[in-house]
Amino acid sequence: MISYIKGEIAKKGLDYIILENNNIGYFINTSLSTLNKLKEKDHELILTYMHIREDNISLFGFLTQDEMELFKKLITVNGVGPKVGLSILSTYESNTVREIILTDDAARMSKVPGIGKKTASKIILELKDKVGTLESIPASAQREMIPQPSGESSDIIDALVSLGFSSFDARKALDAMDLTGKSENDIIKEALKNITRQV
Repeated sequence: MISYIKGEIAKKGLDYIILENNNIGYFINTSLSTLNKLKEKDHELILTYMHIREDNISLFGFLTQDEMELFKKLITVNGVGPKVGLSILSTYESNTVREIILTDDAARMSKVPGIGKKTASKIILELKDKVGTLESIPASAQREMIPQPSGESSDIIDALVSLGFSSFDARKALDAMDLTGKSENDIIKEALKNITRQV
């Protein structure tokens, strides 16, 4: 297992970074919370979690141990894979996720793309005794939604999510496309084809 990688942020995508270490570029899936704190060309230590399936090996990375540990707890819930775990941490800060779980706020949890009320309730039920206490959450902690990508990309992501795709898949499809000179409708059509091919 790879516990962490230290190197230069060679590229920031919509839901990933490429971290260069000893002339090797590591593709690391990450949350908007972590992405918003990183800049290209900066040198950073990224904590990593390696997810292994029969047909895929993926790295997931975070700036803080706190976010990493919460991610690992989230993916222990049946039906919550790494993509959904990232989606949660791309919608809310870690302390907000804990607050939602500890206050049984399934309504706010179900605002996360890809999570319905049933899954939201399941996450709360299974993790309520594993994420600390309300008293342990700093009173000054930000308890708001994480700023999402703005502008045209954000509108297109919203459109794709409304069609039933996760924000993770929508961002990934857009990041792989050249958007220059294309209308919003053309971009959505091409993104739909790309997502369908990935499924």
